[in-house]
Amino acid sequence: MFVNTTNEEEILKALRNGDEEAFLKIYETYWYHVFMIAYKRLGKKEIAQELTQDLFLKLWEKREALRPQKIGNYLSVSIKNSVIDHINAGLVANKYVDFYKSYAEQSSSATQQVVEFDDLTEAIEKGLLKLPVKTQEVFKLSRLDRWSSEKIARHLNLSEKTVGYHLTKSLKFMRTYLREYLLMFLAAFFL
Repeated sequence: MFVNTTNEEEILKALRNGDEEAFLKIYETYWYHVFMIAYKRLGKKEIAQELTQDLFLKLWEKREALRPQKIGNYLSVSIKNSVIDHINAGLVANKYVDFYKSYAEQSSSATQQVVEFDDLTEAIEKGLLKLPVKTQEVFKLSRLDRWSSEKIARHLNLSEKTVGYHLTKSLKFMRTYLREYLLMFLAAFFL
């Protein structure tokens, strides 16, 4: 952590001005600390890495508008909020799965279920086609084939952090893309 307050103020100012070295200094200094906060709360390495990587990406993207007093405090609070958002998103997804399971049990038409499953599969495939090829590959290996980040990194000759970047990118996109699909599906179901 930065000990000298003046040094931290200078680094934050440099970051706001787009200095990549200042960003790297912050990244190297705080990455592990931020990762451990997420990991302790979630207990899942890949998700903690994903949330940590996403936080630093947001830090760089919004660097000009950010005015934190202490970067360490800002990153700690931000990662805690990201963890809460992730948990809440999981709760929503679980509610949807529970709803769908009860709907599937009540449905007397197996054909309808097959059509809906095919529609969802098609929506996932269409969404994947909108991603870069490498990101598609990482997503498929991780989410469809259930490979670990380490195994994907070895298989594709990438670093684990690069695999984490691709996973973050693909999951963020697919959440948005499929959310729109699910809203249309639910609207059609209730009408």
